[in-house]
Parts: sequence; C-alpha cells; structure tokens
Amino acid sequence: MTTTPVHATTTASPPRLAYIDQLRVVAALAVVMIHVSAMHWGDTPPASADWQAMNVYAAVSRWCVPVFFMISGSLFLAPGRTDTPAKTWRRHIPKLLVMYLAWSAAYTVLSAVFQRTADPVFLLTHLWDGYYHLWYLLALAGVYALIPLLQRVVADDALARYFVLLTGVASLAVPTLALVPVAGDLTADLVQRVGPFLAAGFPFYFVLGHLLHEHGDRLSPRTRALVYAGGGLGVAVTVGGTAWASVARGTQVGEFYGYLTLGVALAAAAVFLAVRTRAGGAVTGPRLATVARWTLPIYLVHPAFVRIFQELDLTPRLLPSVVGVPLVWLAVLALSVATSAVLVRIPVVNSWLV
Repeated sequence: MTTTPVHATTTASPPRLAYIDQLRVVAALAVVMIHVSAMHWGDTPPASADWQAMNVYAAVSRWCVPVFFMISGSLFLAPGRTDTPAKTWRRHIPKLLVMYLAWSAAYTVLSAVFQRTADPVFLLTHLWDGYYHLWYLLALAGVYALIPLLQRVVADDALARYFVLLTGVASLAVPTLALVPVAGDLTADLVQRVGPFLAAGFPFYFVLGHLLHEHGDRLSPRTRALVYAGGGLGVAVTVGGTAWASVARGTQVGEFYGYLTLGVALAAAAVFLAVRTRAGGAVTGPRLATVARWTLPIYLVHPAFVRIFQELDLTPRLLPSVVGVPLVWLAVLALSVATSAVLVRIPVVNSWLV
C-alpha cells in the first residue's frame, strides 16, 4: 500500500487520474502561500494596505486543506474498496503517528536552536504539541479511523448525499453561524443540546470528495455554474468578512479563515470540480507523478524555511506585501521543492516520513 497522508495515494483505483495529482500540486502551492502570508499577519495593523494584501493572499488559498481531505476521500472511498478496522489501524494510521512524532521532534530541535534553550519542559511541550502545521496528520488519522464506516456509507449514493447534508449542517453551518452576533450563542447552545458530534468535522470533506469524484462528470452545466459561483462567493466572503471584522475590531480576526466554514468549503468544492472537469479522464504522466510525489514533503518541510526566513528577517515586510508575499513564497517554495526532491530518494525516509 502506497498511502501518504497529505495526498493519500492508493493502488486500489489504477490508473492514476491526472486531476488528482494536479489537485495535490496546486493545494501544496496554496499551503505554502497561507504560511508565507501569515508571517506578519498578526503584527500588522488591519487597516493598512500591507495587511489587506496579506489577507487576500491568505483568504484565496484557504481551500487547500479541505481539498487534501477530499482527495483522500476520493481514493479511500472508491467503489469496491473495503478496509477493515484492523487493516486501518495496522497499515494506515501507524505511519501517520510515526510521521507526526518524527517531524515534531525535528521542529522541536529547530525551535530550541533558534530560542537557544535546552529546557526539558520546553522540549517535551513542543514535542507533544507539534509544530503548527502538523495538526493535519493527527486530524487525518482521526478520519482514517472512520474509513471502514464511511466506505459502507458511500456504498449507497442516497446515504452518501444524506451524510454530506447532515455533516454539512453540523460542520459548516454551525461554525459559520457562530460568527454572527447573538445567533452564534444560540447556535452553540443548540449544538450542545443536540450533540451531533459523530457526524461533524473533516469526514464531511472525505465524503464530498468521493461524490464529486464519482459523479462530477455527470453534473449539468447549470449545476457546475452554481458550484463555481458558490466558490467565488465563498472566497469573497472569506476575504471581505476577514477584512471587515478585523478593521471593525481594530485587531486581526481569523474566524472566516476556518477550514470548517461555509465560505472555505464552497471554494474547495469549486476548485476540486474545476480541476476535475478540466482534466477529464486524463491519466497522470511521469513528470506530473514526480512533482506530485514531492507534495507531501513540501507540506512537511516548508514551515522550516518560513521560520528560517523569519529569523533572518527575510520577510515580505522588506517590500510592500502585494509584491513581498509572492516573492518570499517563491523562495520558500523553491527551497522546499529542492529538499523534497532529495527526501523522496532516501530509503526509509521516503516510505515512513514523507
């Protein structure tokens, strides 16, 4: 089995479809953009042009993590595939946990070096908490644990659609309404009383990815247009809502960036469907396969270069953000790609850590 957490490759559905690998690549690019644009997001006044440029770059990229989950769902929930709980815990989840611990240790050392400390409490706390981007590995492990259940759900298309509707309300509508004054408190109270927690969270994206993968080519032009319009609206709400709330409160407000908000979900669905439609049934070629293989290590290693750039004060602040952010993004991306090309060639590392 050739599963890797960020892009969840599997041998269960050959041949490899080009659009899946294309999505991996563009999502990896967007993840790097999110973290580069955040380098001075928290210490720049929201009313400034520099901060607003950072907001635009960050907001238009937020769809990437949901798309990673959708890619995994399209592969692990493929028709005819069955994974028992024993297989899931024996083959899929251990690699995620090993990867989390190894990279958490690496980033703990990096942080200790830059902060010039060997304090055991600092080291153990950072090792346990993990670096900021490693949350995804644990979240993915949680969804992986549900794979045997989700495979049974998607075996019935009507049940799969019901699951997306139910989880969409619990996972997206509730957090989105929480951004609305008064209504947010009422919503939170209702959720606490109903408690649909089993049907909430990132499994929504897993099943949505399966549905768009299996049925996206059968959507009518009108439906596709509605999905794309929804995606555009979602990006506008994420950009505009963040800008408005931050300026109004006089401090940086990131609630609209949430991966489980309606605006981000609409953008993710639109990106997934657009790339799927454009590529059609094309099969991945050797060059695309090579680049796609680098996406997981890019995801894992790029925050190290972001941190190094910050320590050296080589940040977007050297220039107006509208120019500085993409320039630093290109530099971090280039170093991450070069490092990834090496990591995937190292035995053991390429099978367990990237």
